[in-house]
Amino acid sequence: MYRRISLLLVLTVLAAACTSPEAETTTIRETSTTITTSTTFPPTTTTSVPPTTTTSIAPFTVEGAPKIEMLLNHFYRYATGEVADPPRMSEAILAQIKPAPAKTPRSGVLSFGVFKKQGVATVQMAEDIFLLVNNGEGWRIVGGKWPSLSLPAHWGPSPRLVAVVGTDARPNEEVLATRTDSIHFVGLDGKGHGGIIGIPRDSWVSIAGGGRSKINNALPWGGPEAMMETFEDLSGLPLEGYVMTGFAGFEALIGRVLGGLHLKVPYAMRDQAAKADLSAGAQIVDGEQALAFTRTRKSLPNGDFDRSENQGLLMLDVVRNLQRQQGIMQVPRLLDLAEPFIVTDLGPAQLLTFAAQTIATKKDAISNVVVPGSAGWAGSASVVYLSDSASEVFADLADGRLGN
Repeated sequence: MYRRISLLLVLTVLAAACTSPEAETTTIRETSTTITTSTTFPPTTTTSVPPTTTTSIAPFTVEGAPKIEMLLNHFYRYATGEVADPPRMSEAILAQIKPAPAKTPRSGVLSFGVFKKQGVATVQMAEDIFLLVNNGEGWRIVGGKWPSLSLPAHWGPSPRLVAVVGTDARPNEEVLATRTDSIHFVGLDGKGHGGIIGIPRDSWVSIAGGGRSKINNALPWGGPEAMMETFEDLSGLPLEGYVMTGFAGFEALIGRVLGGLHLKVPYAMRDQAAKADLSAGAQIVDGEQALAFTRTRKSLPNGDFDRSENQGLLMLDVVRNLQRQQGIMQVPRLLDLAEPFIVTDLGPAQLLTFAAQTIATKKDAISNVVVPGSAGWAGSASVVYLSDSASEVFADLADGRLGN
């Protein structure tokens, strides 16, 4: 897979074959199958796990799946006090466990994917969900929820603060060498709420190492490092990383990874420059139409402010589509399919837990705002001057949510 084509967390229903991490030796042939847990396992790893219950169970087709089965069995035995040594899991999850007897599930469904040459997986055991990553040193539990054990959900560290960026890279242009025309800071508080802050692309700010300029010049000026430093200097937020895409990647994410998007268009859009011809109301759009929606600016009364707000609305509709149609169990497949179309400095565990936490966040509990400002001039350049109150908006997102 090539990786430097392209925005968001939008993601395409492309039934592509996935290749396993370099540490694995078998091709992943299916994205989901059924597993069972038990206290006894075969002495050697095989590519097929026979049924251990009276129900029909699909065999594994990936070497290493029995190791996941053993890891989950170890987890439940540790959580119920049967064994004293903890399984491979994040320290934050381990700290939540107080071993006590419980009736735990014995079978479940597993989904695989590959991201940055590392295995990513989700397993659902009744109502329990596990998030797992294999970096070549074995599978490790990095998040999940376990109502069978009365444990709180853990979707990675909280709060989460990530920059979601869309560049104006056209097909065959380098994403990291073009301007960032869509800039949003996405927050999740880990308690079911979040927030999106849009930044107008013409905002006149201090560029890290480059004086004052429009904020969308930070990336071509100094690369992703300068871009992120500019974002953090402006907002005061400790951003975890970025997810970025360009025009072609965005269209592919919406059209092929998600298979289209249920989008609520707030008002009719007719914009020749953006190639937008959209009626108002709820509708299913493809990648090309979604891109036109996010690019429309010249026909809007508040220009870039309205465009940035609409881009946030589309992001919210992506989240709602994921919640209604995909769910946490589909995240490994979506990450696998999305990888060729995004550029990110987030690792597999970070992106897996961030995506899961996004889907687990309440449907209508993510606020969408644009930082306040006004249009003006810097010499002959048309720019946006952010208001003094912009700092209050940024500070409000520090806990991963907007508002109380």
